[in-house]
Amino acid sequence: MKKIPVILSTILLSTLANAGDAPKDVETSGISLNVGGEVMVEAIAIEGRCQTQATAADVFANELTDTNAGTITADLESIGFATGSSLTDDATYTFEPSLCGVNVDEKFPQFVFSKELTFDVSATMYNGLDISFKDTLNLADIDDEENSFELSLGGAFGSIQIKDKTSAVDSMLVGTTGSGADTAIDVTSDGHVTTTSGNDDGLSLIYFTPSFGGMDLAFGYNKNTDNLGLDNSEFNDTYSVGFGYETYIGDVVLSLGGGFEKAISDTDTEANCLTTDLSTADDATSADGFFDGLYGSSRCGNETLSAIGADIGFGDYTLSSAFSNLDTTDGSDMSVWSLGVARTYNEIDYTVGFTQETLSYARDKTSGAEVEDQSTILMLEAVKPLGDGVDLGLNISNTEVDNASEELGNGPQDAWRAGVSVTLGF
Repeated sequence: MKKIPVILSTILLSTLANAGDAPKDVETSGISLNVGGEVMVEAIAIEGRCQTQATAADVFANELTDTNAGTITADLESIGFATGSSLTDDATYTFEPSLCGVNVDEKFPQFVFSKELTFDVSATMYNGLDISFKDTLNLADIDDEENSFELSLGGAFGSIQIKDKTSAVDSMLVGTTGSGADTAIDVTSDGHVTTTSGNDDGLSLIYFTPSFGGMDLAFGYNKNTDNLGLDNSEFNDTYSVGFGYETYIGDVVLSLGGGFEKAISDTDTEANCLTTDLSTADDATSADGFFDGLYGSSRCGNETLSAIGADIGFGDYTLSSAFSNLDTTDGSDMSVWSLGVARTYNEIDYTVGFTQETLSYARDKTSGAEVEDQSTILMLEAVKPLGDGVDLGLNISNTEVDNASEELGNGPQDAWRAGVSVTLGF
């Protein structure tokens, strides 16, 4: 909670304006404090998570010519590593035979419990400036949301938001309904990419313009990811631009939103990206980890994010679709496309969604074949209010993950997840 003095200082400074400068007919309000929260318990059934993985010997021999150290080095150089690069022999690797461990079976139901508190402070100054502060505390995992801080200043000029781990793209992208579903197994992206690594840490500042003709613009800036004001951070001066547009066509409501973000790395180079990847491959304890290093699955270098989405509302239905793409200069690229339909019927909110996530590795195989991981997720969700602040939820998802590393293991992996939840909000 070390950031709370920021808002107190801001409120103090805002009240130092001369009374003669205050706009007329502005109603002031005292400081309003709202404390809310949410408690959720969910029973989950999962099928298809524990599958046999590829062995070290099979993976190594399939990707590299392991006749001797010389042939291994030649293949590494062909893939793109520096001259003389080498890996230890496949006999030194030990891969886990199953995602769940040895002789481990799936059991259900499994219970998940979550709880969080939200603190929301707001006020309107006599000069017309609206101030709000919001912080969320995840009581099940305090470290998980210790940086969920948000400060907003608004007025006729628009609004300025200071927030952790966000961007103008994240704030303006629409059409994502039906993506980011809970899944039985790890997926390629876990929903749309809405920020670069330049916003992973540090406070982001976003300016939202006043709306004009249905058009809204947002401009984001993050000084540096270590938030120390020093120029030795990995990413410095990350910029983003977002837009939103809404119009009516008869009884149809059309909303568009998306944006662009650029993050320049001050520390990554092609050489050190390759060095890191080679070390990852050498230390791998799974086929997935070996591929991560050999072909490069991580972000590395400069990053460019672009995203666009749309919501089309008509009657009780909303049709949503979005596309996001993250390119890196020396690492992997990620793209996500989703389609969703939402409807409210008999006081029950239904959502059906389809998402396809593709990770393109940084380097090709020695044969020239591209290396990709792909996830396809189908989801269904229904939420029914049981009373004031109490909701009953049902969610079902089917996930197919086709990882390049499991060509000789389980191949494409198909898994189901079903959950029934009760949520209490206060």
